Amino acid sequence: MGKTKDGRKIAKKFIAIDIVLILLLGVVALILAIQSFAGGGLFGYGGRIVMSTSMEKNPETDVEAYDIGDIPVRSFVLIKLVPTEKTARERFYAGLREGDVLTFVYKVIGGNVTITHRVHKIERTGGGYIITLRGDNGVSIGTQVIDTADVQSENRVIGKVIYCSPALGVFVCIVREPLFLLSVCIAVLSVVLVKELLGERNLPNKEPLPREGNMKDRAAVILLAIALAVCCFALAMGTTYGLYHETVSTQTHLVAGTLKATLMRHKLTTVNIGEDGNFVRSVDDADKDFSASTQENIFGITQGTLVAPSSSFNVEMSIGNSGNVAFFYYVEVVCNSMISDTTFASMLKISVETEHGERRETLISEGLSLGDDSNGLGTVEAGGSENFTATLEFLDDENNNSVESKFVMFDLRIHAVQKVGA
Repeated sequence: MGKTKDGRKIAKKFIAIDIVLILLLGVVALILAIQSFAGGGLFGYGGRIVMSTSMEKNPETDVEAYDIGDIPVRSFVLIKLVPTEKTARERFYAGLREGDVLTFVYKVIGGNVTITHRVHKIERTGGGYIITLRGDNGVSIGTQVIDTADVQSENRVIGKVIYCSPALGVFVCIVREPLFLLSVCIAVLSVVLVKELLGERNLPNKEPLPREGNMKDRAAVILLAIALAVCCFALAMGTTYGLYHETVSTQTHLVAGTLKATLMRHKLTTVNIGEDGNFVRSVDDADKDFSASTQENIFGITQGTLVAPSSSFNVEMSIGNSGNVAFFYYVEVVCNSMISDTTFASMLKISVETEHGERRETLISEGLSLGDDSNGLGTVEAGGSENFTATLEFLDDENNNSVESKFVMFDLRIHAVQKVGA
């Protein structure tokens, strides 16, 4: 029994719906695949568009002998990504040579930038490789250096460029233009609309043969899929830049210096009452970092620590300058007078002595700073350090018995102040 005319119409509509759904699923899968290729990589490879002239040929730079020659602006580059597996990654870096072109992330003023430059020098170190890179065209701003062993650094290699196509890159740049994308959408909609209008006009006179109709539908779907694939490829493709004069707004720039101090305790010596009530001397010579904010006391004192006259706590400290601005330092004694016993505080002495013989002291009750913003204990140059000792003593006083079971809450603050002027 043959199909009716209405039955064929319904069947065609369901076939059209299936085709549209399959097409949409295919486009989604294609977008995901291309985004993986352009961003995180696909099967170990990635692609990007070069958006600077830093790798264009320069008369003074001979790049013809290398696998990858000059790379004109808006070229497409195929990148072999750095493997994640340790052994494969080691083979990747061991295979790099001077003249190879790498795409890498590099920290510059304002944030991180993805750059494509040529390897100028590569050196093996104990834990990895030191790679020096720069552009070919002679107007690059200096060189870039990446230490592959420094996993904490924001500078890292993405991969090695193994193929370059200026034509494909220019095509992608044209396709991703908003006007081009709008034109594609209008063209696709126009084809669909014209097809529907012609189909409605010819329907009473002659119905096309099923095979002919299927072929036309299939051709339309293929063309639409190709158009969408090209658009997806263009939109998803990432970019890579170079450090060159067109991307940097000024040739001369200023960078503020950094004041960064480190504080280390190298030795703690205490003379205090033990569990049996007698004085015990103990030494802790393990290095302890007090650079970051901490609740721990440099004297090793915890809440409720018992002391007696002649108890003492001595620390050997060093203050280092890991920034690029020289500073001087001083010690501030802070006492919570609201809850501390003032008589007990007057029996506790803090003294500080530097490696150069500078010595200052104060009673906790007086709360005097050992130095201030204009008169420090010592100066620490950029990259340098200075040692000092700090001592807390419970003085033997005729009024010692009056402070029995009393307590004092205090703290020491080490200040680093930029050295100003000549």
